[in-house]
Amino acid sequence: MSFLGQAAKIFGNTAEFKFQVVLFGRDAVYLEGAKPVKIDESEMIFRIPQGLLSLVGEGLKIKELTDDCVSVTGRISDLAVKDL
Repeated sequence: MSFLGQAAKIFGNTAEFKFQVVLFGRDAVYLEGAKPVKIDESEMIFRIPQGLLSLVGEGLKIKELTDDCVSVTGRISDLAVKDL
């Protein structure tokens, strides 16, 4: 089951969860509900509902990519969400 599925058991209705970000220290991030827009070793941008999420760092690499989930590794120095 996905992280959102697990959270739904705790928090109730998943309609409130548009996207999810799990940061593992500064070495990895797991995103649900995000689609890649820009991918390179120093910056990655993802479209999320009503906005954009950007990751900045060094040696960023996509480790896993599915229709609604992505895992990124590397040295993460900044993570930001911007409303559209």
